[in-house]
Amino acid sequence: FDEQKDQVAVEQILRVVFLDPERPSPILEKLKRQLADADAALEARKKPAEDAGPKIIGEGLVIDEWKERRERYLAKQQGDVVVDSV
Repeated sequence: FDEQKDQVAVEQILRVVFLDPERPSPILEKLKRQLADADAALEARKKPAEDAGPKIIGEGLVIDEWKERRERYLAKQQGDVVVDSV
């Protein structure tokens, strides 16, 4: 049986319930509640996570960003020097 474990299909017995949408019933209300809960969970997953604090960035990325900022700063200073000398 262990050799064929990957090939086993799981069967689930589904229950069919006939409902009249025009007449209120506890089963229909339960299904509506489940649908509303599922919709709310889907919307919650779609929204981006709130910033709870500073983001943790990999160490290499921090160094790379620092180098880029330093290069921009030095380029800006050199650009200012050229403008001042003209």
